[in-house]
Amino acid sequence: MKTTLLLMFLLWVLAYFVQAQEPALFPVKKNDKAGYIDQTGKVVIPLKFDEAWGFAEGLAPVRVGEDWGYTNKKGEIVIKPQFFQADSFSEGIASVGIYWPRRKIIDATVGYYGYVDKNGRVITKDKFDVAFDFSNGLAMIQTEDSKDGFIDHTGKIVLYFDAWSGFSNDRAMFKTNSNMPDSKIGYIDKTGNVVIPAQYHFGTNFLEGLACVSKEKGFGYIDTEGNTKIDFVFDGCDVFSEGLAAVRVDGKYGFIDESGKMVIEPQFAEVRPFSDGAAIVRIGEPEKPTEDGLRDVTITPERNMTVAKDGVYGVIDKTGKFIIPPRFVQIGSFYDGLAWVNLSDSYLVHGETDQWGYVNKKGVIVWKSF
Repeated sequence: MKTTLLLMFLLWVLAYFVQAQEPALFPVKKNDKAGYIDQTGKVVIPLKFDEAWGFAEGLAPVRVGEDWGYTNKKGEIVIKPQFFQADSFSEGIASVGIYWPRRKIIDATVGYYGYVDKNGRVITKDKFDVAFDFSNGLAMIQTEDSKDGFIDHTGKIVLYFDAWSGFSNDRAMFKTNSNMPDSKIGYIDKTGNVVIPAQYHFGTNFLEGLACVSKEKGFGYIDTEGNTKIDFVFDGCDVFSEGLAAVRVDGKYGFIDESGKMVIEPQFAEVRPFSDGAAIVRIGEPEKPTEDGLRDVTITPERNMTVAKDGVYGVIDKTGKFIIPPRFVQIGSFYDGLAWVNLSDSYLVHGETDQWGYVNKKGVIVWKSF
């Protein structure tokens, strides 16, 4: 008996390390076909799909023809393409767009939203108009009759509430009057009880136990019970990630730790939360609204939407030191050692550029689309 248990344990350890050592893969597209590369830029899943998204929990959404399904890291289709939309897996479940029977179009829609497990089995009986990812055991949905709520892993609706976000740190944000200027923000728990009354002008999701909120006197941080943890002394702030959070002081951004101590002095025009030990920052002047309050947007002949930005983007470590000097017009956050980078000369708001690639933390472009 002891030998059997020991063998089972060793097999579990082996499976854990094999899974942990699976290479990170990144979607790429060239000549209208998509596949995946590894961290070195080597193509490991041939460009054979019509569209491909990133991996999560070992699976990635891919489109073949008009339909979406899922591939594993060997490039094998494990859930056949059959959906009009497919989102990434979270907590073992993914939101998908399911066609009406015989692909009829009803009231100008091709189908409804539901959820599948990793075997492709639909776990929900209800037909949803909106379906978001799972977090903290619940997923935010909207029913066919426009009721807002949350479902659990069995697909059962366990809570009706018009929330503004999914759950994070067991709290979900709500607004009293949508995006109207007089709207106030508060937070509920997973039973639907209001645990932090709607009293803030601005708020973020809770991450690492804290949320950035604002009152008349400024921006600060509260814990999941609504207690002030970092005073309202900033002009703006963002979520905590990897122990640090961006704050704005006199028009420039820096980073504080969870005690509120400034660890990277305000000096950047724009920043993004830390991910993979690095943060994207922009040098130059902060964005200023146009006279009509809108961004100065340009529509290109390719129907892309671009916007002019002063300065360029670089990458810093947690000491504030540049590990990639500012030189990119646009760059995404780092995950598993690589970041998406726009290699054209225009900041893209909407659409696709045919000049993009991936960069590593040494600033080396490991793959590009042209």
